[in-house]
Amino acid sequence: MFKATVAVISDSHFCEHSRFQECIRLHDWIARDVAERNPHVILLGGDLYERASTPNERRAAFWWLGRMASIAPVVIVRGNHDAIHDCELLSSLRTGCGIIVEEACGVHVVAGVAIACLAWPRKGELVARAPGVDASDALRAVLSGMRAQVEEHAGPRVLLAHAMVRGSVTSTGQPMVGCDMELGLEDLALAGADFVALGHIHKHQAWEHGGVPVVYPGSPRRTSFGESESKGYVVAEVERGEASWEFVEAPATLMVDVEAEWAGDARGMVFHGNVPDVQGSEVRFRYHVDSDKRDAARVAASKWADQFRAEGAVLVQVEEQVATTVRARAPEVAAARTTADKLEALWASRGFDPGERRPRIMGRLSEIEEVR
Repeated sequence: MFKATVAVISDSHFCEHSRFQECIRLHDWIARDVAERNPHVILLGGDLYERASTPNERRAAFWWLGRMASIAPVVIVRGNHDAIHDCELLSSLRTGCGIIVEEACGVHVVAGVAIACLAWPRKGELVARAPGVDASDALRAVLSGMRAQVEEHAGPRVLLAHAMVRGSVTSTGQPMVGCDMELGLEDLALAGADFVALGHIHKHQAWEHGGVPVVYPGSPRRTSFGESESKGYVVAEVERGEASWEFVEAPATLMVDVEAEWAGDARGMVFHGNVPDVQGSEVRFRYHVDSDKRDAARVAASKWADQFRAEGAVLVQVEEQVATTVRARAPEVAAARTTADKLEALWASRGFDPGERRPRIMGRLSEIEEVR
């Protein structure tokens, strides 16, 4: 019985305004790694781009896809971030084993594998296809319709979809609930596939339903701070009625969050938990400070940023979080009669001693009083 090796990559998000060189570096690594595994077919689960593509993004994506198509045929479904017809340009690339782009839904038999393809479902398209039917029911009807086609194929059957699966979780661990057009595992089973490859969620996760693996490979790179999980892609071995798979971890740069509070006293910067190892990482250093202590905190934060760089951080992004402070007027200040007395009372209430600067400050205050 024929067993197909299938590589699954998703949510590339080529974007020249967001860590573009990291994106190119990791996709170059994936191309080299996939070439060594020599799959029968390569599947892309959507969101190739972040938004309507720019010339630089298309150039980078075309270069990468040309390399992938030289290894095996490539099948792509449109994601929710991909502009309509943006990915369609890729099917015109005359390179290697060819590229197939599915903008809606359809079944393609490629390299001996029947691939049921479902692009990001849009309510308008579904309602137009089945007037008078609820969009969710229409989507299930689409999956059932593809089952009839894949069952005619004697070899391996795969469902490739850019979709929201009920119960999936984000990189922060939050479950995704109440989303429009979400699908349950039982809905995906309607397509009759031996393996289900998904795009849309950036955190790698997997389930099994009726003996069929359902897998999000996740994104190949970290697109934002908070994505601390491993990144990479998936390789599956699929035959009729059976499938196995493995997650291949990519060397994605770590994105580390460091949180602190400016104490404003001898303690200086007080960190939330232990300061992590930042070697080879991108660091977001976020510190919280009262509005009246910003200058001192800014100096301290700059020194910490320099220390993180000295410890091997490849990038340090400093974010100041200001808490507005409201101070009650001390009764001693209110009781003081002259401006000079009020200033002395204010200093005393805040435990501040101007030291040698007192005569100069008071002299300036007298000059101001005379002008008034």
